[in-house]
Amino acid sequence: MLDAPIRAERIYAGYLAVQAVMGVVLWVTWATSGTVRGWFELMPERHIVMDAFVLADLGLAVVGSALAAWGIASEKTWAVPVVAFTAGTVVYPTLYLVDWVAATGSGSLCLAVMVPVATLTTWIAFQVWRTSRLVDRRR
Repeated sequence: MLDAPIRAERIYAGYLAVQAVMGVVLWVTWATSGTVRGWFELMPERHIVMDAFVLADLGLAVVGSALAAWGIASEKTWAVPVVAFTAGTVVYPTLYLVDWVAATGSGSLCLAVMVPVATLTTWIAFQVWRTSRLVDRRR
């Protein structure tokens, strides 16, 4: 007999948990491998440009993704604003990178990583918002 289908919320929570882990992995990789960092560098002669994103990315996007994953998995009503906030913390630097790549021609790989992340996180935020199971439940 087949198991019950996986609820969408579990998939959303799983994705956000993986996103949080991968955010940490990405920054650790950039900190420890000059070669890999060079592929993503926004301004190779000034590392500080990319470094300016580290605290916001780790402190907001990574922590937000982990918190959102937990909130969705636990069916907490506060998951909705946390996922929406997390989407904003991912969309903002993605839009910045669109402008950066258009203006400078560098950072294309960074943008290529961020576009799917921003798209999926925003889509998840919308789905969680519209799911009455999370919006209407009072916990």
